[in-house]
Amino acid sequence: MSGNKELVEQFFVQERKKARQMVVILWIMVGIGDLFALVAWFEGVEISRILRGLAALGGFAFVMLWLVRHQKKTLQERLGTLLASIEFGWDEFHGLDLNSAEADHLHIAFAATTLGRTTTNESYLRTRGSDEKGPAFDEAEAAISASKQRVDPLLHEEDYVGLEGELRVAEQLVEEANQQYADEAQRQWDIAEARDMDNIEAGVKRLGDLVATGGLSKMPRMELWKN
Repeated sequence: MSGNKELVEQFFVQERKKARQMVVILWIMVGIGDLFALVAWFEGVEISRILRGLAALGGFAFVMLWLVRHQKKTLQERLGTLLASIEFGWDEFHGLDLNSAEADHLHIAFAATTLGRTTTNESYLRTRGSDEKGPAFDEAEAAISASKQRVDPLLHEEDYVGLEGELRVAEQLVEEANQQYADEAQRQWDIAEARDMDNIEAGVKRLGDLVATGGLSKMPRMELWKN
């Protein structure tokens, strides 16, 4: 997680660096334009040639300004792409070295990424094929009809092999927790079966064995339920 936090910080560091470079280049161009105009004026260069030179510098400056504006417009999208590709939790916002504008961008991108994961079908497409409504192996647009023959999904199990990929960090933690809960539940069930008086009296170890031998139906409480 700390590595992902560093990636987010590095993203904004690079954005600041690009912005500073653009500002420096623009100021250099302004200085070059002023110096060019003064030197050309004192050298007796025609006004039309001076204006053409300044127009060329102005065109270059316009391109630089467009690039700066484009970087700002696409920052939100690029930040959202970064957050979608890593594990970044809400609690990791604390401690980031960001100004107020950068923090706002990060909050918006995080909210949009999280909302997209919970309300759209984008993440499920990785495991359900290209059809958001589910697999339809027989036709691209299968109509609902009683005359349609059943498509056996077992014939297409290989289509799903390798689609899920490896678990991410958060998913791996959930999987480990689920496995621990399952192991603990099985342990408690084994203890309960071993201590169950009905199993002990019937001489079996498992509740399923007790049911299979018919011992459960012979118990007084079962007779009471039948009555």
